[in-house]
Amino acid sequence: MNREPIALYIFRFILGLGLFAFMAMLYWSSVLVETRLQEVKSDLGQIKNEIHSVRSDMSKMQIDLLKNALENSTYSENRASKPMHTLTKTSHYENLLFEDPFYNNTLPKLLGPDFKPQGTRREAEFGKPDHLHPFAIWRSVIRWYGLCSVSVGKLETGKYESYTQDMASRLELRENEKGEPEYWIFLRQDVFWQPLKQSFFGNSLQLASHFLRKHPVTAHDFKFFYDAVMNMHVSETGAAAMRVSLQDIEEFKVIDDYTFTVKWKTKEIEENGQVVSRMKYASKSSTCSLRPLASFIYQYFPDGKKIIEDDSDPETYRTNPIWAQNFSNHWAKNVIPSCGAWEFDGMSDQEIRFKRNQDFYQPYAALCEKIEYKFKNSQDAIWEEFKQGSFDTFEIPAYQLAEYERFIESAPYKEQVAKGLKIDRLDYVQQSYAYIGWNEARPFFESQKVRQALTYAIDRERIIRQNLNGMGLQTTGTFFIYSPSYDTSLQPYAYDPEKALQLLHEEGWYDSDGDGILNKVIDGKNVSFSFTLTYYVKNTITKAICEYVSNALKEIGIQCILNGVEVADLSAIFEDKNFDAFSMLWGLVAPPENPRQLWYSNAAQQKGSSNAISFANAEVDSLIDKLDYEYDPKKRIELYHAFDRILYEEAPYTFLYTPKKTLLYRNYLQNVFIPADRQDLIPGANMGEPLSDLFWIKESEN
Repeated sequence: MNREPIALYIFRFILGLGLFAFMAMLYWSSVLVETRLQEVKSDLGQIKNEIHSVRSDMSKMQIDLLKNALENSTYSENRASKPMHTLTKTSHYENLLFEDPFYNNTLPKLLGPDFKPQGTRREAEFGKPDHLHPFAIWRSVIRWYGLCSVSVGKLETGKYESYTQDMASRLELRENEKGEPEYWIFLRQDVFWQPLKQSFFGNSLQLASHFLRKHPVTAHDFKFFYDAVMNMHVSETGAAAMRVSLQDIEEFKVIDDYTFTVKWKTKEIEENGQVVSRMKYASKSSTCSLRPLASFIYQYFPDGKKIIEDDSDPETYRTNPIWAQNFSNHWAKNVIPSCGAWEFDGMSDQEIRFKRNQDFYQPYAALCEKIEYKFKNSQDAIWEEFKQGSFDTFEIPAYQLAEYERFIESAPYKEQVAKGLKIDRLDYVQQSYAYIGWNEARPFFESQKVRQALTYAIDRERIIRQNLNGMGLQTTGTFFIYSPSYDTSLQPYAYDPEKALQLLHEEGWYDSDGDGILNKVIDGKNVSFSFTLTYYVKNTITKAICEYVSNALKEIGIQCILNGVEVADLSAIFEDKNFDAFSMLWGLVAPPENPRQLWYSNAAQQKGSSNAISFANAEVDSLIDKLDYEYDPKKRIELYHAFDRILYEEAPYTFLYTPKKTLLYRNYLQNVFIPADRQDLIPGANMGEPLSDLFWIKESEN
């Protein structure tokens, strides 16, 4: 047997070792390649964002160049006076959005050519929100998101149902290939999400660089907002409320980064002998109210990885429960992503801060440098600090007006006046009403006559005079007293205890046993008219009013037991419909009013619905259904008034009053006025509340 030379063994060993090393190096190389591919993918994402930014900057430069060319032209004086964002591509479809003449013409003239936003507005906030989630229902959080965001369109200054350009430069109503109507939305290309700041999160959470740079606001962010609202796994109350107004959208389609379409459900309506396919009247206002949701934040973990790695399915964020769970408790729920006129600048246990967004397209949208809201735990604490000059404004409760009158006569206040800290006062009527709701699921309140009797038994003028210091107006219905929808021909129920008792007798309520309380046989049992009135115990005015109501009803033989509860219990009782009667205040939305939320019968038995008193009326339902598709202004008013008359007769609520509000402000704060009172500035204005967006600080007196 021949033996191989030892050199051959050595050669094979070296060759095997070499092959092993080669394979190891090949594996290591593949790992490096994969890692590098990951880095390249990340870099490509960054480059894509930077391309968006550059593209928008180039677009802005082109608009500037075009504007300059127009300004230098001898024949383009009128065109050159238009703001930059009106210079968009032409279309033969009508643009349903237009320029706001107040911002484009009137406000610049009021401010003068040398105006520069300056100073810090100092405001107080009653209480501190638990979080800043995009779908929070805390009223102030909703207002702060309005400061920091944009929408498709916005209301013209001082006017209802008149929409102007905001994020969208054009809103067009077109027909699709089936001849059905749909909205086409064309977005601006110069609006950006501002970078998050690492300081917002401290050292406990390290952010990827992805979050620390600007990102363009695109059509995808609007689609993301819609998907998040409609995702049934998103449990936030704010999402549930918005879901109602968006549930009739049939299709939401992104065409490109700055164009999307919205198709609403239609209904065949007979008009002038022809059948037409029509969207709901509110579809335009609901489309204009669409806003973006920051996809560069809410689709990601803080390390920059996507929550849903493969989100290529366009329905991902509308249906995915895992993303919804992460969104509900998102790591960024204590910041407000900003792309609007104001930029979130941090929140602590003491305050929340905003600063002017220097990049925003409308230079007059923010008229000072900063806004600070200090968190305070009582109205009295806010009042004391306002008196010291710590805050610029204070919406004073009616019960403190007497103290205000004493303060402005005091020596300390006279010293403040000498220093330029004079207090001015503006009274206006708030878009809201206070009421007592009678739960019609309870046998006491089934009868229309009984509900009318309860209203006759309560002296609302006395409440306004004694409990509100005259700061209120009687109202007869669910619409704002100065809205065209409100039927002014209806007079408030008179205070008439004898009439109240007569109606109760007609319904079989008598004091048959002489104990001073009315009784009636119901289902074979002798039942005393005794019920519980629930209210928020910490509201001083509401507590005093409910005490009066209890005494007033006692005079006609009804026992009203008061049940003052904390806000959490109040919410639970309301949602469960677990009450006899309920004292509350409803804030009212801007026209067009939609009474469906409060008064439609299908919500009467739904837990958590706003129709908490179980009101059901087929004729009211029919009027609401007609209002949904009626576009003629005169016919809409007729329907609203018909609705008002039924509600007036049914008396499901005792409408107590519409409150008047008093805004106190230091007179270095300028542009504090009610639009409807300044027809010289805003012809056709119909809004009756001051617009804080217009406030600015006068330098010489601050």
